[in-house]
Amino acid sequence: MAAALVAASALAGSLVALPAVAAPSDDPTAVAVGGASSGTSATGGATDTSGSSGTTISTGAAPVASGPGWTVTPTDGGYTVTLTLDEPLPVRAAAPTLVVDGTDIGVATTSLDQRTLTVTTTDPSVADATSVVLGSTGGVQRPSGSTPQVQTKPQAVPRETPAPLDADPAAAGPYSVVRADYDLGDQAETIRGFAGRKGEMRAAVWLPTNAPGKRPVAVFLHGRHEVCSGGTPSRAGWPCGKGQTVIPSYLGYTAAAQALASNGVVVVSISANAINALDGTYAADGGAEARGQLVLDHLALLQRADAGQEPKLSSKLVGKLDLRHVGLMGHSRGGDGVVRAALLNSQRKQPFGIVSVLPLAPTDFGRTTLPDVDTAVVLPYCDGDVSDLQGQHFFDDSRTAYGDDVLRSSVLVMGANHNFFNSVWTPATYPKESSDDWWDDSDPVCGAKAKGTTRLSSSAQYAVGTSLVSGFFRLTLGGEQQFLPYFDGSGRVPAALGKADLRVTASLPGSTRRDLALFTAPDPAVTTTGALRAATCASSDGIAVTATLPTCVTGETTAPDYVPAWLAPSVPATPALHVTPTGSATGGEVRVALSPSSGDLSSFSALSLRLTPDDRATSGVDVSVRLTDAAGATASVRLSDVSLAGALLPGSRDAVRKTLLQEAHVPLASFTGVDLTSVRQVAVVVPKGKSGLLLSDLSAVPASSLGTPKVVDRPSVRVVDRFVDEGNATGTTGVAIVLSRPAEQTATVAFDLDAYDGAVRSTVQSVVFQPGETCHSVAVRKVGNRRASESPTTAYPISVSLTQGGAVLGDGTGTLTLREDDGVTVDGRTRASAPPVGKAGEACAEAQAARGTVTANPTQPKRGKGVALTTTGFRAGESVTMRIDGGAPQRVTANAAGTATLKIGVTRTVGKHTVSAQGYGSGRTASGTFTVRR
Repeated sequence: MAAALVAASALAGSLVALPAVAAPSDDPTAVAVGGASSGTSATGGATDTSGSSGTTISTGAAPVASGPGWTVTPTDGGYTVTLTLDEPLPVRAAAPTLVVDGTDIGVATTSLDQRTLTVTTTDPSVADATSVVLGSTGGVQRPSGSTPQVQTKPQAVPRETPAPLDADPAAAGPYSVVRADYDLGDQAETIRGFAGRKGEMRAAVWLPTNAPGKRPVAVFLHGRHEVCSGGTPSRAGWPCGKGQTVIPSYLGYTAAAQALASNGVVVVSISANAINALDGTYAADGGAEARGQLVLDHLALLQRADAGQEPKLSSKLVGKLDLRHVGLMGHSRGGDGVVRAALLNSQRKQPFGIVSVLPLAPTDFGRTTLPDVDTAVVLPYCDGDVSDLQGQHFFDDSRTAYGDDVLRSSVLVMGANHNFFNSVWTPATYPKESSDDWWDDSDPVCGAKAKGTTRLSSSAQYAVGTSLVSGFFRLTLGGEQQFLPYFDGSGRVPAALGKADLRVTASLPGSTRRDLALFTAPDPAVTTTGALRAATCASSDGIAVTATLPTCVTGETTAPDYVPAWLAPSVPATPALHVTPTGSATGGEVRVALSPSSGDLSSFSALSLRLTPDDRATSGVDVSVRLTDAAGATASVRLSDVSLAGALLPGSRDAVRKTLLQEAHVPLASFTGVDLTSVRQVAVVVPKGKSGLLLSDLSAVPASSLGTPKVVDRPSVRVVDRFVDEGNATGTTGVAIVLSRPAEQTATVAFDLDAYDGAVRSTVQSVVFQPGETCHSVAVRKVGNRRASESPTTAYPISVSLTQGGAVLGDGTGTLTLREDDGVTVDGRTRASAPPVGKAGEACAEAQAARGTVTANPTQPKRGKGVALTTTGFRAGESVTMRIDGGAPQRVTANAAGTATLKIGVTRTVGKHTVSAQGYGSGRTASGTFTVRR
């Protein structure tokens, strides 16, 4: 079969794979679109990214299918599906997709005016399309059956409810507050990875004026929201056009900023409107890296201001900023951004002291892990934008990935939507471009106007957000320990929040807790009795790669622990123990045997267990925990007496209930009559019934603490693009996974390639680096043939994610591109093939090759005479593009030894000239100079 790419489909509202069609560009500044390099087509046609046409590479063929506002047209990638909107696409956190006849075909590239969306695919079924509509990643999974389950009854309050906190995190403190805002203009910052496009450097600053010494700094980063309102939109996307109002999203967290500043923390809330306006066109990762770099650039600016070296900022900042103690809050896509900022920071030669991160209703497009930082992820149950609550992966994936010593929390806020944490996104407080993101006012669970709804009012939700943000940073930056019970899983919520329902799951610092059974792999110490079946599971069903473990949930549910990520859709998620009854008349037990050394629990204060009814459950799972000591004495605690973790979460006919692992926190003092110095067994007692459950993280926990957050310099990992011929038979090609320096301890990273066309086999692999290693090559199977096709090249998205141990995420996305080597025909006519990519070398050798040198012979040619420019180390038979002084590209082909020579017959311009060379297949680069004399 000729090289082809079948585009993505969606599972549980999240993208499975990302299509990419353009060949690697000769232009190193080519725009990255949709996870691939899409600056220049394989046949040399420039891609338009400046106007409303998006990035379609057209063959000039007529549409083969069309309808109101949409077309399907043959292109270099097979077929380009284009949807034109009557109004600009709303700017929101979830990425837009196109849905053809009910099938989600992938994330769309958006034009700069937000009206045209395109996805390119070689799936031939789109040629017969009868409908094309807009979809999105992160959506709510709606029931597919005729009688979906409805669960809206209020949940019973546990009998033993912890006392609320008297301290109010949002209360004004002792310090007076002044503003020290700055605005360096709309195009003051070159946006990382956006092909030279520029954005604003603008922030609001709240400064405690009479607080002694340098003060810790909290940076707020808003999420993806509308950028401009009214007037005439700019064709360039940013800055805003004539007569337009710039939406000040960065001013939406004023209450939290004021509360923190009055309690001694400097708050800097930064604007990211340019990234919001442009990331749909330029970003391969949803803009996470660009947002992270923006945070660091503001910190660098503030560092200069603190030192008195930045005249553009207020002199009030001089000597006031303690950048050794920094916390980051990011809302929506800003959550992805602040996690990436912390990772980028750890790679700096002189990093800032980022010690805490709060992702608020975040996206997590790439399954990113974050070590060594106190973290609190906030999940709004009625999020109508990032409805799958994918940010839960930040907690799940990081909690045991590094063996670090920090506090991690996941805070589920019942009745909260996505927008109302920001007052500028809330209609009651800001009239322009604001809305309730939950789409159905009548929904019995999340509808704002439904009788008995769980929804918080906009003011109540804003108060919750203010409380969480203020409390977390007063704790982690200000050292105010009275707020620790708010985030440690013990269930104590500030009394000031009234009836707000917040459910906190925590993973305490690794040096303090004792993990008795994580349930992530089969363990001989874990057994079952009675009418139960227990199996280790992971992920949800429907992923592209055959799973090595049974799945924990189906695609017919919204399960934040298991939702596939956009950029790493098939990477295994959140292993747990799936316990299912084999008969409803009797129950059973899951027993965990403890050794004498692990069974002394006398120094701990509580048992912690994560659990949830599975997605097929029709009722809560009212389990008990029983301890047995060495003498045979036992004591039991019914979990429903102390926790809601075993109860069904609410759901409706329009949005099924969520399946989410939550913590039950059981004080050890409740197990009376048992010798806590000699516990030999912990049993989870499952009563008779039909509902299954998931178990995770059984731990003994001490009195809580923040641990020891710190900045640790770990190597970063990247995946390297690979470009090879399709070939004539089945074979393999390597994809290089590279560390920035040799591993100092064992490091693990997940590689993911999802393909649906048969030309390349989907591959998910755990890659392990031992100390001293820098590169591993992952073997990907490809199936070649001897037939021509319609596309010169086909690109498959590849990614690395889920870093653990001795590495953190660097450049996590790339492409494996196949060149059609049997000719290209479109509509019966022969078209030009892509330039030759040459005979591919070993993947790691190519990825780690040093930059080459271009030599001139003679080195100083006389004006009017010729010169030969030669470079070596390329693939045999590879097309090499050479440029003189950055001018027009000139192609030569490397010989069998990998040497490429460009002969210039006549030199005309006297002086020194630079030469660059780049291999079309290997990506190898070289440079040099020569001087023309008179």
